[in-house]
Amino acid sequence: MRVLFLNLYPDQAASARYRICQFLPYLRAHGVDCTVSAPLSNEDWRRFSGATRTHRPFWYHFHETSARFRQLLSTRPYDAVVLQKAITTASIRGLDSLLFALARRVVFDMDDAVHLRPPQPLSPRFDAIMDASQIQKIMARAACVLAGNHWLVGEVQAAGGHAVYFPTVVDTTRFVPPVREVQHYTLGWMGSPSTAPALRLLEEASPFPEDVHLKLVGAPPGTLHLAQATCEAWRHDTEVEAVQQMSVGLMPLEATPWNQGKCALKALTYMACARPVIATPFGAVCDFLHHGENGCFAQSPEEWRSAIESLRDPDLRRRLGQNARATVETGYALDQAAPRLLALLEDLQ
Repeated sequence: MRVLFLNLYPDQAASARYRICQFLPYLRAHGVDCTVSAPLSNEDWRRFSGATRTHRPFWYHFHETSARFRQLLSTRPYDAVVLQKAITTASIRGLDSLLFALARRVVFDMDDAVHLRPPQPLSPRFDAIMDASQIQKIMARAACVLAGNHWLVGEVQAAGGHAVYFPTVVDTTRFVPPVREVQHYTLGWMGSPSTAPALRLLEEASPFPEDVHLKLVGAPPGTLHLAQATCEAWRHDTEVEAVQQMSVGLMPLEATPWNQGKCALKALTYMACARPVIATPFGAVCDFLHHGENGCFAQSPEEWRSAIESLRDPDLRRRLGQNARATVETGYALDQAAPRLLALLEDLQ
């Protein structure tokens, strides 16, 4: 079986790594001929997706669309095309028609609410070349849609598509508990500049005691105006160690329609390392986080302060962390999801 994976971003981006790339070794080992294409290289994408990015210039979209057009023309020889997130970041008009005209079968992988708006639209003066309904058309026409959370499943079904619940998963042989526990009480967050604005919810819950450390991985410098907060760059080769250095993982989230489509990856990486999580009770995290069992929910500033204070107790952290790890192992682990993805692809034949 030959499968072409059309990732919206290169593997530097979390969505490409966790929704596609981490499955490739298993698929290839089981006879699937996998080809992966993204419109931009890691280097080009990083230049316009880092902490200093304010917008993506027109040339980004021009290069992306040109490359994607060529990739769509190459789809005919493949048994299936897996489209991850979107065809292009700006939903350029007509590309969906080309995809379905040439590809034998299309699987759409969806881990964001991209049907609400394009991931990175062009300025309004280019509205004529954008198709605001492109994602809905893809949802309706795809052989199946791998939806990352239950809300997305409902959105796909409302658009007339065939949805399969396929949550984001974590490699539990890579994300593992630390050998030694953290000495200082450290609250940790790991993400990208695009999700860093949610950290404002923590600032509303401040001030925190002086002995509480705040470790922010992937957030732009100065994201939090708190003395205890330190920001460090995200790196793939150190991300597991960064989580292991946290006592507690944080996942504040603003309750917006866009965030309803997210798949709570932050929480899953913390939990796989047996770190208890404090999270906003909104979206996909509500599917697997249970207050007082494998983590804590917090919404108001008072609830955030209370949860942070209660998890000072190392015995409570240990119990919740062990339960958190078990939650990931039983329902959100790569070793279980990879055979399922293989079966879904084989069923298309």
